[in-house]
Amino acid sequence: MASGLMNSPLRIAYLQRYLPRTSETFVFDEAMMLSRLGARVEFWALDRSSSDVVHARHSELHSGSRLVPRSSSVRTVFAALGIEEMSGYSRVFGNWSRHGRLRDLRRVAWLARRWRRTGVQIIRVHHAAETARYAISAGLLAGIPVSVAVHARDLFVPITDMSWLVHAADHITTITPFHRDRLLRQGLAPERVALLPCSVQVPEQPAEDPDSKGPIRLISVGRLVPKKGHDLTLWVGSFLAEQGAEVEITVVGDGPLRDELETLKLQLEESSHGRLRIALRGALPNETVQQLLASGRYHAAILSCRVDEDGDRDGVPVALLEAQASGIPVVTSALPGFDYELGEDSGAVLVPLRGEGRRREPLHGELLAVVKALYELPDYRAGLARKARNKALSRESAQQLGERLLSMLTSLCSNMPAA
Repeated sequence: MASGLMNSPLRIAYLQRYLPRTSETFVFDEAMMLSRLGARVEFWALDRSSSDVVHARHSELHSGSRLVPRSSSVRTVFAALGIEEMSGYSRVFGNWSRHGRLRDLRRVAWLARRWRRTGVQIIRVHHAAETARYAISAGLLAGIPVSVAVHARDLFVPITDMSWLVHAADHITTITPFHRDRLLRQGLAPERVALLPCSVQVPEQPAEDPDSKGPIRLISVGRLVPKKGHDLTLWVGSFLAEQGAEVEITVVGDGPLRDELETLKLQLEESSHGRLRIALRGALPNETVQQLLASGRYHAAILSCRVDEDGDRDGVPVALLEAQASGIPVVTSALPGFDYELGEDSGAVLVPLRGEGRRREPLHGELLAVVKALYELPDYRAGLARKARNKALSRESAQQLGERLLSMLTSLCSNMPAA
């Protein structure tokens, strides 16, 4: 594997569950930076999505992406012939027979043969879940190292073989010290788990300030799923409207709660006597989101993040880091790990959570008080906006993070025995 590594670009294969994937800008930004730094990056997907949008800056990566043939394809059937003779088969089969559909091993065999034949040197996959099972299994069969990025649901609502995945992977990155500590508790060696935050581009200019005589303006960007707490955000707007304030809320994202939030929007707008206006914009290209942040004159970017009944929660929402980079104050929940990026002097307010059992939500009264203060105290808001921008500027740049990751991956490949 190490032969000729220093004389040619590192060849990296990314595996995704779906392509495109609107909410996973951080995956493509990471890959795009590795490509700019000289690596040869290719994307593979297990399936296509017809409902997600492609961000313009990622169009080149998408145009070159490939789809893995289905398990019923003649190509995967032939690729699986002799799979028992491939390196690592017993280890792969032992896990797959308990946690996956055996016929899908055909797709794994096809990937392993394809990647080995085309000279892929390392496999990178985000989220230690089902897609990682494909990537790691193919890597074991092909003798190619696999790097896994662990984020949120994969850690807090793990699939049944999550422990096998993180121990079978050759390299792991994660986004905060809290996440890293959780992984180390699974018995992983500290040198195998690297801290690598998600990269965020900092706009050249900060966002425009809100109109002091205008309505309270809030933006909430994230998939329409329970853990994002969009319903709580809409209720905050409703309570403010009841107190006589004019409120405008922009929600960007799509997901299974779309119909439920549409119903809630109509209910709350009707009861507000025109003081509350909610725009559910659906999924938008990231370029459009950046324009909204720049010129929307928002008092805050808000995500009322909760811990759902099944334990699902956010890692650190990249959408909040993007708002922070634009110089917009952030209002969100004090979930473990959030303080690493959104702690003291970061331009963010973290609201304590309450609840019983596994479900926990930010204190509603605290959310309301914070948003009111951002509207009624312009100097307070301006101070948070400056801190938000300064925090973003003080972080490692996208290039620095890319260089660190590329160095890790190159070192990983150079330490692998020849296939």
